[in-house]
Amino acid sequence: MKRLNLTVLSGLGLLLAACSAGNSAAPDGGRPPLPTGVEVRFPAAPTNAYLSLLTEDGTGVYQVSVPAGATSAEVDPARWQAEEKNAQDVSLLLPAGTVEGSLKGSIGDAMARFLRWTMWQDKNANGIRDDGETLDLMTHDRVAYASQPFTAIFKTTPPDMQQSWKLAAGWSRAEHYVYLPRGSKTYIRSLETVKLQRYILHVETPITSQ
Repeated sequence: MKRLNLTVLSGLGLLLAACSAGNSAAPDGGRPPLPTGVEVRFPAAPTNAYLSLLTEDGTGVYQVSVPAGATSAEVDPARWQAEEKNAQDVSLLLPAGTVEGSLKGSIGDAMARFLRWTMWQDKNANGIRDDGETLDLMTHDRVAYASQPFTAIFKTTPPDMQQSWKLAAGWSRAEHYVYLPRGSKTYIRSLETVKLQRYILHVETPITSQ
């Protein structure tokens, strides 16, 4: 009986050794990658779809392919952190139409960077986002970086809009919110850091969408 047990244990040891040897060549010893906790959601993706993170002028800084029919994709925030070096003074990032002298809040010498998500379909399979391939999907939320916490309160026109940006230090999701109070002609709009790192792409709507 003892000899049988030794034989079984010996065989088990060889099996474990074989598994260990097989995993050692895999990244991280064969362990699955840890979830990043950051995802983008969207309507069912077409074939040859890609999710791209862009600067405000349309330059891509990160891209991931999306399987046909998928409705979400996990993304890796470590892949765009190098954009910190391109942060600018907050006052230089204010939108066109900002009313002169309306800027208030606690800005100090804060620097910031905004990036946006888009989805496109590589219709000609050339691996390049060509004209006409960007899908009619967007989000007013932004991937945002701030060198330090800041609050910027300002007014823009047209349309008549009271705006506020309130960002925490580091990278975060800046959630967009806009509404028109009943009986008022002045829109209220905000971009504010939130903990939930989930971006939702939807059919394009104007910035003043209610």
